[in-house]
Amino acid sequence: MDLGLAGRRALVGAGASGIGNGIAAALAGEGARVALIGRTAERVRAEARRLGGVPVVADLSTPDGPSGAVAAAVAGMGGLDLLVACTGGPPSGTFESLDEAAWETAINGTLHSVLRLIRAGLPHLRAGVDPSILIVVSSSVREPIPGLIASNVLRPGLAGLIKTLTAEIAPVRINGLAPGRIATDRVAYLDGVRAKAAGVTPDEIARRSQATIPLGRYGEIAEIGRVGAFLLSPASSFVTGAIVPVDGGMVRSLP
Repeated sequence: MDLGLAGRRALVGAGASGIGNGIAAALAGEGARVALIGRTAERVRAEARRLGGVPVVADLSTPDGPSGAVAAAVAGMGGLDLLVACTGGPPSGTFESLDEAAWETAINGTLHSVLRLIRAGLPHLRAGVDPSILIVVSSSVREPIPGLIASNVLRPGLAGLIKTLTAEIAPVRINGLAPGRIATDRVAYLDGVRAKAAGVTPDEIARRSQATIPLGRYGEIAEIGRVGAFLLSPASSFVTGAIVPVDGGMVRSLP
């Protein structure tokens, strides 16, 4: 199926690794031009070379990081049609274990970064072709995750943002991805944290987690990347305001 992405210009947050990289790779595979945002210059540049894209070294959690990233992408690609708001996960922990500094880090990295990125990108998107925004959230928008209170508080706020902007910024489309247990470095880290707390191995935690997923395994980065590319593409031209779970059936709450 041709998604109609050839020649489209996409800016992808956290595009040098994990889910962001999976989405960037899927877009590039469909013929889109991609600009990858990341904080580690060497990794960003290496991935940009691999995908034939534009490296954008920026910290989206800072006040000026998102606007600077958008400016660099527009300068490198001549405009912007697609925007992927993907950020690193907020600090793990319970309500009593997270201090003021941890909450500040979570809010800046998970909420402010997305708000600023969309604010900076919107004027360019409105001048683009079939403009579309994708926000990567989490299964925590539908079901709280034990030990991830910051995600449980902030990600549903992003779901509210998607639903509100659906009408406010139309005809620019905006959708969300709600990943479950995807085989990323972040999930491996969280499995390690849970393993240490439970006194078992990370492999045992992974086995227990997979037992709760109807498809019986963690998702692959490429699998969520393909869904993201579809939602950004003209192939989903009448889809907006959707928050699509990519979790192997793990979360069984009603929409």
